[in-house]
Amino acid sequence: MTQTTVANYFQQTLREWVVNGKFPETTVEACSPSLATKLGYTAETFTFDNYIHSSQTPEWSLRPLDFGPDLGGTLYIYLPTTWADLNKLDNATQVLSGGLPRQTLYLMDKPEWSGTLEAFFNQGQVGAFVYYLIQPPDFHQWICLMEEGNRVWLFAFYSAPGKLLITKADASDKASLELQLTSLINSNPWYGFVSTASTTSAGTV
Repeated sequence: MTQTTVANYFQQTLREWVVNGKFPETTVEACSPSLATKLGYTAETFTFDNYIHSSQTPEWSLRPLDFGPDLGGTLYIYLPTTWADLNKLDNATQVLSGGLPRQTLYLMDKPEWSGTLEAFFNQGQVGAFVYYLIQPPDFHQWICLMEEGNRVWLFAFYSAPGKLLITKADASDKASLELQLTSLINSNPWYGFVSTASTTSAGTV
């Protein structure tokens, strides 16, 4: 796929989810040749699944995030152990390493974010994306990468009923891009909420 094709495919798929509540029933991914090259692959051999950690991995851990009592639970994100500091801002939480921000996380109401969708699309052209269905109808995971010269901007959207946890990050070389992809793909912030929803559903059958 060309970058234009990938970007159009992403916009169409994401818009269907946000506007019409329709979502793919299986994993969907696409990658342009230029972005695949940045990661040492061809577009045909690249898959986001290469960055999934299926077991405990040295130098990585799940970190709890506290967004206050209103949320009703703890969110967990997957980070390199060297990214040890969290900085709380008025509307976000930053993940720091060596005093430098590595990721910025925003907790938003889904309707509030939906109104910014077109502005998000206008930020740049998506070179790769992946969608994972965690648990229908409410829990979803989207990751998209926008190329800007040698820099890549990464965005992840993790959805729960009425809420989105949004992660924004950037990478300037292959090593940092691989770190960010690994973090975003293996983060499962709504795990406890999914477990609760599963238990509730099982109990009502």
